[in-house]
Parts: sequence; C-alpha cells; structure tokens
Amino acid sequence: MTMRFNPNTSLPSGDYGLRYLFAWLDFMRTASPGGPGWTVSRSSDGSTGGAGDNISDFLDLGQYAAGTSESWFVLRQPDGARELLFNRTNTFDQQWQLWVSETAAFTGGDAGNPPTAVDQKEIHTTINIVQSGANVLHMGADDAAPYGWWTWIHLSGNFSNHQGGMGMIPITDAVQPNDTLPVVYYHTAVGEGWVQAELTFGDGVTSNSQCQAWQPNTSNFETCAALLYQNSSGQIFPNNCSADDNGEDLAIPVVFARRSSLANSFLKGVSDFIMWNGITRAPGETFDSLARVSIGDVNVEWDGVTVPLVS
Repeated sequence: MTMRFNPNTSLPSGDYGLRYLFAWLDFMRTASPGGPGWTVSRSSDGSTGGAGDNISDFLDLGQYAAGTSESWFVLRQPDGARELLFNRTNTFDQQWQLWVSETAAFTGGDAGNPPTAVDQKEIHTTINIVQSGANVLHMGADDAAPYGWWTWIHLSGNFSNHQGGMGMIPITDAVQPNDTLPVVYYHTAVGEGWVQAELTFGDGVTSNSQCQAWQPNTSNFETCAALLYQNSSGQIFPNNCSADDNGEDLAIPVVFARRSSLANSFLKGVSDFIMWNGITRAPGETFDSLARVSIGDVNVEWDGVTVPLVS
C-alpha cells in the first residue's frame, strides 16, 4: 500500500457540508500519486444522471426532489472491485446515505433515482456531514490494497473543535473466516471526531451508529465498536500509557467487535490502519518525524513532510 494525502484544505463557511463532501470526492478521484485513484463510475448532479462522472462542482451535490432530481455518486476502488454509493435522502445538504457493493457493481440510476446492485448492502442510513463554520479538512487514502481512507475536519483556528470525520478502516489482522468485506466504516458529525466516545459507541442501533461492519455469513451490517484496553485497575489504551522508548505510539492496534449482550455478536478483527494513542496527544500533534499525526484519540499515517495547519 502507498498512502496519498491532501492536508490543510480550507473550507469557507456556507454550503459547508457540500464543500466537505466535494473536496473529499475530488481527492479520491485524483489519479495516483496526487490521490488514491478511485473513479466515479456513475453519478447524478440532479439534471444528468447515469454512467460516468457528472459531478464537477460542490453545487452538483446540492439537488434533491424525490424521484425527480437527486444528487448521488458511485466511487469505484482502483482495482475495480468494491463500489461505494453516496446518495441524498432529503433536502438537508448534510445528510447522505451510504451503500456498498462488494463485487457486482451498481447499475442503472438516473437524474432522480440512485442506482442499485444485486449485492448492495446499506452501511449508514444517515451520514451527517460537517455542519458549522469555516473548517480545515485533512485526508489520507491508500492507492493499493487494502484501500483504506480517512478524513478529519476541525473548526478553523481550533484543532480540538472537531467537526466530524469519515473512514473506511481495513481489518489487517485476525480477519475472521468467510469475511469477504474486512473493513469497518466510520463517520461522525459536527462536535464529534476520532475520539474514544464515538469509536467505542455501540448501543446496538445499527442504522446510525458510528462504526459499522458486515457480519460474515449474513447480509447484515451491524454496530461494531472499537474496544478499549484495560486491566483490573483501569484503562490503559488510549491515553493512559507512556510511549515506547523512542517516543512513538506505533504498536497499539484497534480491535473491533460487537459485544455478546447484543444480538449478532461477533469479532471483526484488528486494524493497524488507525492506532490508539498511548499517551494523551493533542489533535494535530505529529510525531515520529511527521510520519504520524494524532487526529483525536487515535493516530494515523502522515506524509512525513507537512505540518498540519490549524487555519
């Protein structure tokens, strides 16, 4: 895998949910090495819909009149396999629905209706995109297998004022038998971010929970939270253990599972695509010679060159 990055993207106030989603889409469809090289296989700007890329401006994402005019787009992985469908469900610019097709691909669709796939699975009924003020967006995505990606957005001038984030988190170890979709999808909205309270949330309400994962041998996406590390004396990770002798937090992978008190409990597996912070680190703090950056209670790979800008 080779990570590609687009840090420090300023987003002005107004139409902020659409600007955020468009900036991420534009990064994802940029060919490597500028971006990860996903493609828009089908889309609608509310006037023209069907095969191809019809999204050229953030305003093209702003259309919704049920059955008549609806913005949507399908992103295809660089290997041509998995596709993600983002479609609007109402007149609120910030609210989108997310689906996945693992192999069959989405077909059909027009200016007023999104496409379908025979193997489609709904991941999130409602993704709430960022909702307030001028913001700064940071993005990273893998241009090769396992094709993980993440976004982190904060209020301009304040790293700690999280305005949301999204991610497709690959499971990189302890992948379960028959798991043909070894990823966890994550999203948070305004006032939230890559923080413990959101990553570990798992009340069993599948449709809107932040971490969603497919349960092998079923057709279901379920709430599948990140797990904390603790012993009988209390929590260890995140934030309560010193870094290693080199001052690095590189060995604290995140385990995802659905607890047994909920129906359909299962272990999803382990990911080192994101890592829990060992010591408490401020959002925007880099370490390991700019190779990692804290985006909350987790850290992710960084480009090794760029200093994150707060404004």
